[in-house]
Amino acid sequence: MQIEQPQRRRRLVSLTPLIDVVFILLIFFMLASTFVDQHIFSVDAPAQDTAATQDDDVQPLRIRVDEDGYRVDEQLLDRDAVIDKLRKLAADEDEPRVQVLAVAEAPVRAVIKLIDWSAGAGIEDVAVIREE
Repeated sequence: MQIEQPQRRRRLVSLTPLIDVVFILLIFFMLASTFVDQHIFSVDAPAQDTAATQDDDVQPLRIRVDEDGYRVDEQLLDRDAVIDKLRKLAADEDEPRVQVLAVAEAPVRAVIKLIDWSAGAGIEDVAVIREE
């Protein structure tokens, strides 16, 4: 006589320990990784004495960018005043030109904003010059 053995039920694998391990690994890699400040980079612009000058009678608007902000004729200007000057220049001149004099310690973000504001005002001829 043959006796049938009851079928064994398959054990289900519990995922709880696996999820715990994954979370521990995630926390480990988050704490062990280093976060590098990716928005810092240097821009090598030509020095002021090597910058190309044009022989036209129209003098470009020179805007100096330093740690404090934007300066035109040694007068410190805020964002709105600079944008107004750029718009006025674009309206008054046929071929408006801007020279951005960037000090070595000037934030690159400030120089890029100034170039964007110039483009927004309709000025295409923008030169960036490193001031030492």
